[in-house]
Amino acid sequence: MDRFLKEFEDQLRAGFLPDLEHTLQEMQHEKVYACAFGSDSDWITLFMAANTEESLARHIARMKEEGLCESEQDEIYYRWGCSEYQYGEDTHFNHISRLLYATEEVQNYKDEMIQIIAKVVNETSDEVFARYGQSKADITFFISMTDDDEAEELENRSVVLMTESSLASEFLKRYDGLE
Repeated sequence: MDRFLKEFEDQLRAGFLPDLEHTLQEMQHEKVYACAFGSDSDWITLFMAANTEESLARHIARMKEEGLCESEQDEIYYRWGCSEYQYGEDTHFNHISRLLYATEEVQNYKDEMIQIIAKVVNETSDEVFARYGQSKADITFFISMTDDDEAEELENRSVVLMTESSLASEFLKRYDGLE
């Protein structure tokens, strides 16, 4: 395996579980429905964000009060836009972002990095989630880009790699019927 990819996987493994557990502990009295990994179109940053049904409802209520949520499309954006997620700002993927930033043409590795992220998520034991009152099978996992028109394609491609098939199928239909 390429030295960069091995280092990426090692650092992701070292950072993901502690950050996941910290985030799950924050959310343990709510129902987690999504966990996303975000990057930018250059793949020089990486972060994790998660959301719960309860935090989504609170966020949508706030946005409606401010006149920023006026349609079904807005609500879908708040449900699936990982930059709107309420949990995960304390994740410590800075070491990974430094590695990504220091690697020339890092976006050439994006397909392999997607596979590594999916592998790490898939290998994470259901017991980790159960300790915090959650079920891994009830969480939609995906990768997104915060600044790219190809984000939807990446989300759709990645969700099927690391999410229960019934949830992935629902996620893939999230924009059906919208203009």
